[in-house]
Amino acid sequence: MSEITVVGGGVSGLVAAYRLSAEHRVTVLEARGRPGGCLKQTTLDGAVPIGLDAGAEASLNRRPETRSLAAELGLDTVFPSTAHSSQVLNRGQLHRIPKATIMGVPASAAEVEPLIGVDAAQRLAAERITPPIVGDDVSLGDFLSARLGDAIVDSLVDPLLGGVYAGRCRDLSLAETVPALLPAAVEGTSVLDLAADLLAARRARTAAAGTGSSGAAAEPVFMSFEGGINRLIPALCEAIESNGGTIRLGADVTRIRRSDRTWTVTGEGTDVESDGLVLATPAHVTAGLLAEAAPAAASLLGDVPYATTALVAALIDLDGAELQGSGFLVPATEDTFIKASTFVSNKWPWTAAYIPAGTALVRMSIGRFGDDHEGWPSLSDEEIIDRAFADWRSITARPTARILAAEVQRWNSALPQYLPGHASRIGEVDAQIAGIEGLELAGSAFEGVGIPACISRAEAAAGRLRVPAGQEHSPAQALLADGESALDDRGTPTTDRQRTKRSQKEQE
Repeated sequence: MSEITVVGGGVSGLVAAYRLSAEHRVTVLEARGRPGGCLKQTTLDGAVPIGLDAGAEASLNRRPETRSLAAELGLDTVFPSTAHSSQVLNRGQLHRIPKATIMGVPASAAEVEPLIGVDAAQRLAAERITPPIVGDDVSLGDFLSARLGDAIVDSLVDPLLGGVYAGRCRDLSLAETVPALLPAAVEGTSVLDLAADLLAARRARTAAAGTGSSGAAAEPVFMSFEGGINRLIPALCEAIESNGGTIRLGADVTRIRRSDRTWTVTGEGTDVESDGLVLATPAHVTAGLLAEAAPAAASLLGDVPYATTALVAALIDLDGAELQGSGFLVPATEDTFIKASTFVSNKWPWTAAYIPAGTALVRMSIGRFGDDHEGWPSLSDEEIIDRAFADWRSITARPTARILAAEVQRWNSALPQYLPGHASRIGEVDAQIAGIEGLELAGSAFEGVGIPACISRAEAAAGRLRVPAGQEHSPAQALLADGESALDDRGTPTTDRQRTKRSQKEQE
């Protein structure tokens, strides 16, 4: 048994620590006064004692990582209501979000014409095929605008991507955010035809799931727990400590260094020595810590930009008819303070038992990548609540609704932006770190911002530290050991990362 230090107590660090704690003495060092990172609970000052999410609110269910981990930890999953759907604001009016799209890209212009209008739909239908891109990545928004026009990008693709990354799709990577559409860019073929093929495959899978011999319904896209997806954090902490691991809060790390075969992690007035080290911190924090051990990797990670956002969670007296739908998205082109709202008590049926009749739990999101830091971030919490709720009442046409309890959660530099070329950047970082014995990196800046992607990366990092140097499997051996095929749907070998991206295209 050896000593392992994990720096960072978000979901990535805790998953790595949990996997390692069964065989090693693990110490988790978390700078904040709580574990969990972007998974956090609020009770709205006791108004909702069971709690709800003040950060990430769900995990993809169609990927296995969170689902399997939850079962292992004894957590019972819950799923969103199928009775409600989401909407998008366009020219001051709410419209249903078209379902038959690949992250907003339809196979047919008729699917989105009610949202973008006749002229824009005609422009979309007359797709302009552009030459194959140079390289292996491009701006998602720029590519789709050139092919299909600005309207579909601004009205639908951008708010959908903004809900995931808090970014703007003209800044974001096509390869990293919607890899399903990348072949059209690389090969210079039709986006609309590719979307049609992908949607047909989706319908076939749904039909197979609904009409199979078991008669099972189609698998839910998202999952959570009663009390919120944040329940994953205390469950992980308990499991780590049950295995003999230690979690230190308020333990800010200022330096790491390697001597002989030992890592020394320096904090405020203390050094922790270990045989292995996992850095599961934001890219800019990891960059600072790697300055001595891996300066080139540190420089690459230091250039990964982050978005700052805020979330208002509120219990609202509706003063009238119940809310319809699961929430709405707001494009950056609309003149609003908020960028989205989730009707929590509609989306997650379990919440109904914990709030008074005639009320609703609501989340309102603020902030996008590139916002002026002298703008909304400089407002007080009270000002943020007032402005967000004014928008919410206007958009939902509920001028007499009132807040019973509300709380602001600010997420400063919390969401990494996957700009074009991100995969190559991370590949370079990983190649450099691979040559440093006993060091692994994890977190949302590497292979996806979602919880399953963070779990996958953390588990892979833990797996490499568990295997003695020189005894690692090759990628092909690792795939065969897992009982999985190392071939993609074209019959060509593919890396773990590429297979992850291919699985993501089926979940959009």
